[in-house]
Amino acid sequence: MDLTRGQRAKITDLIANGERFRLGVAIQAPGLSIDYACFGLDATGKLADERYMTFFNQPTSPCGGVRLSTPAGASSGGPSAALAGGPSGHPGDQTRFDIDLGKLPPSIERLTITAAIEGAGAMSNIGQGYVRFLDGATEATETGRFAFSGADFAAERALMLLEVYRKGGIWRTCAIGQGFNGGLAALVEHFGGTVAEPTPAAAPPQPPPPGQPQPLTSQGTRSRATTSQASPPPASQSPPSQPKSPPVNLSKITLEKKGNRISLEKQGHAEHGEILINLSWRPAAAGTVKRGLFGGKRTNQIDLDLGCLIELRTGDKGAIQALGNNFGDLLKPPYIALDADDRSGTSSEGENLRINGQHWDAIRRVLIYAFIYEGAPNWAEANAKISLKTPGQPEIEVQLDSQSNHQPMCAIALLENDAGAVRITKLVDYYRGHREVDQAHHWGLRWTSGSKD
Repeated sequence: MDLTRGQRAKITDLIANGERFRLGVAIQAPGLSIDYACFGLDATGKLADERYMTFFNQPTSPCGGVRLSTPAGASSGGPSAALAGGPSGHPGDQTRFDIDLGKLPPSIERLTITAAIEGAGAMSNIGQGYVRFLDGATEATETGRFAFSGADFAAERALMLLEVYRKGGIWRTCAIGQGFNGGLAALVEHFGGTVAEPTPAAAPPQPPPPGQPQPLTSQGTRSRATTSQASPPPASQSPPSQPKSPPVNLSKITLEKKGNRISLEKQGHAEHGEILINLSWRPAAAGTVKRGLFGGKRTNQIDLDLGCLIELRTGDKGAIQALGNNFGDLLKPPYIALDADDRSGTSSEGENLRINGQHWDAIRRVLIYAFIYEGAPNWAEANAKISLKTPGQPEIEVQLDSQSNHQPMCAIALLENDAGAVRITKLVDYYRGHREVDQAHHWGLRWTSGSKD
């Protein structure tokens, strides 16, 4: 079904089960960076709870009814974003929202999908864009699409794209396509939310001892990444029935140089939420081949794998990776699990490691690494990065730069338990293999040859 602006339809007309589906979103926007979000609103059209804004810093709603993921290799609006979006899979999608309406609490009456330009720019400068409905758990089938373009807008910096809402007990959708003055922060405030103040930079620390990395944040000084608490309501308002959720934190932090460091503190007495570490990279173009030494052809596709070394406070040590089928366990030691193995970089979610933050106190340190299991080492071509997301904290990004194309393994980042905080240090060092990484960081494991087949 092709939806036009203002058109409404029942979800059951698009999705057979009427509850579980996916929304794929993409916009061609050369030179612009686009942030996508899903706002869970109450009957008055407001955010009763800021935790129901699903976006890069909060990829999952508290109930699990909305989950955001970024397809591996997807751009955030650049010229390489192909918007073919065929009838199966997610080619061209830049962001995906997995929706399960049955999990939403009664207080959530509508979901509004938005797009906002990060920084300067105008929506009149975008090319083609779409939001599409996908039905199916694995090989998703497109069942509906709302298409738009920059010609529909003017100087707005944000868009309200599509709405899923409940009326008379029946879930429906409406293609909105409405421009909005202001960016993502203005959208949050429009929907009644509160935006956290940026974390102020701390005083410069004392120089570290020789040989020790200088701990820096993205602003160049050490700080703690926290979210401020919402201001109390005026006396004229009745107090809320439950504590107000923390304001929305829109910060993104990139650890630029080796040794850059940031710590994520616990919020109050609460445990850390799930710590999601995503590896994404740019897949080689389909059918790309290289000439061999004697004129034969070989594939240029890279199989880049995510894994980690882990040490618990008990002294137990191990490795989590697809090689050897060591996928870990989220609910019992080591409290880390690898989702899946993406052999091409085209998986809709890339490769994910999940750390059970409720058991972070049981973990001493985790070393995140990536290695090229198949294909010639070409880190520059892969353009790989990891992002680390945990609820209520800024998203942390580490680019695999300073490439060493003759080494197939990269130690990316070290996560350490610092009195309960998650201290993250950028490494990005390249090695011949697992044994060399182990020796460099004194893990002391025994390594043997393995296979994923």
